[in-house]
Amino acid sequence: MGLLPPLRGIYRSDLQDPAGRVWERAERSPHYRRLRADAVLLSHAHMDHIGYISFLDTDIPIISTMMTAYLGKAIQDCGAHQFEGEMSYATPKIADKDGNLGAGRPKGFPFMRRPYLLADTLPDDSGEFWNLSPASTKGRHFPKKRLKVVDRAGNLPVRYFPVDHSIYGSAAIAIETSAGWVVYTGDLRRHGKNRASTDAFVQAAKALNPIALICEGTNIDRGPGATEEDAFASCLQAVQAAEGEFVVADFGPRNVERLLAFLEIARRTGRRLVISDKDAYVLTAMSAVDPGIPTPASDRTMVVYRRALLKPDNWVKQVREWYRVQVSAADVGSHPGEYIVCFSFFDIAELVDIDPRRGCWIYSSSEPHDEEQLFELERLKHWLTHFNLEPIGLTEGPSRYHSSGHISGTEMQTLIREISPRVVIPVHTVHPERFVELVGKEIPVRLPEIGVQLPL
Repeated sequence: MGLLPPLRGIYRSDLQDPAGRVWERAERSPHYRRLRADAVLLSHAHMDHIGYISFLDTDIPIISTMMTAYLGKAIQDCGAHQFEGEMSYATPKIADKDGNLGAGRPKGFPFMRRPYLLADTLPDDSGEFWNLSPASTKGRHFPKKRLKVVDRAGNLPVRYFPVDHSIYGSAAIAIETSAGWVVYTGDLRRHGKNRASTDAFVQAAKALNPIALICEGTNIDRGPGATEEDAFASCLQAVQAAEGEFVVADFGPRNVERLLAFLEIARRTGRRLVISDKDAYVLTAMSAVDPGIPTPASDRTMVVYRRALLKPDNWVKQVREWYRVQVSAADVGSHPGEYIVCFSFFDIAELVDIDPRRGCWIYSSSEPHDEEQLFELERLKHWLTHFNLEPIGLTEGPSRYHSSGHISGTEMQTLIREISPRVVIPVHTVHPERFVELVGKEIPVRLPEIGVQLPL
C-alpha cells in the first residue's frame, strides 16, 4: 500500500509473506532500492520516533541514550500486544500451512531482543529491569541481553547531546561523514526546566561546523508559548481553587516532567497524586536509570490507582507487587479533596465508579492536531458536563495550562543562525516552506522529497 518505504534489506523477514510476493510488489515502485543499515540513531522514546522500529530487522543495532532505551522497553512492556509496538523486542511470526502469519509457539520461539547500544553510560541496576521478562513465569522465554556504550555507528563517529523536550532522555545527534558533520536536532525546545541542555547542544553543534543541520519543525509556524513555569503556576492556582473537590490532571503519556510538576502541586495543596499503573511502571524503569526519579515507594505523596481488572496483565501484577499501597475508585470517590488523579480521555470510564459530585478537569496537554483528536475533545466535554466537572484549559488552541515540547519558529530561526550550518534540511513538520522564509536568505534550505537523495 506504500505505507512503508520499499527498501529491501532493512525489514524483519518474519513479517514477509512466505511466497515472497511482497518484494515483487515493491519492485514496481520507482523508489525501490536495496539498502543496508548499520544502525538506527534514535533521538527519544516518543512513539512517532520509536514506534516503527517494530518493522526493522531485529539484528540492526539501535543507538540511544540509556533513558530512551529503558523507556522504550517500559512502553512496550505495558502497551498493547501488537507488532506495531515491538521496539525493544519482538515476538517471532511463523506461517501456517495456508501461509497465514502468526506468533510462533512460546516453547519453541523465544522473544527476539533488539541490540540496544548506549550513547552515554551504563545503568546501575545490574540489568534487572532491562532483563525483566514481559511474559508469565511459564510463558515465552526472554533472553538476557547486555548493554554496552558505543561512540560509533558502523564506521562513523557519532555523538549524542542531551536536549530539553517533553520526555526524559531526549537527545540531538551528530554523525561525522566523509563530507563533514551532519547534525540532527531531534525534538527540542528552549522553554522547559532543562533549557540549559539545549543551549549547550547549540554551542557544541556550532563548534562542529556542520555541513547539514536536520531540523524538527513542529511549531515552526508559531510564536513562543507558555513555559513550564507558566504551566506550573496556572495548574497550581486551579488546584488551590478546587479545595475539597475532585481534581483530575490530564497530561500527555510519558510526560514525566508534567507528572512531577503535579506531584509538587499535590505537596503544596496537601493532596496525594494518584497515578496509573502504567505511569508507575514507567517511573520504575526511569528510576533504574536515574535514582532521583521518584516512585510510589520512595515518595509517599504518590500512590497508584487500582483499576478493577478481571485478568490483570503480567506487568500490572508486577506493579501491584512493587507498590502494595494503592487506592480504588471507592477511595477516591469517598475522599475527593485528598487527591489529584492523573487521568486522560482513555481513563474516562473510571468516573462511573468514582462518581464525583463536582470538581475540575485540568487539561494540561497539547491541543488537538487532527480531526479524530477534535472528536475526542468533544466527547470529553460531554463526559465532564455529565459529571459536573469544570473543564480547565480545554481549548482548541494553545493554553496556559500546557507547555509545548517543541521550539517555536522564531526560536528555531535563532538556533539555526547560532549553529550556522552550510545546509538546513527541515523534517517533522507540515510547514517546511517556513524554513525558507525564516533562514533561506542566509543559509540554503533543502526540502526533502519522497525517494530523492540529498547529496552533500
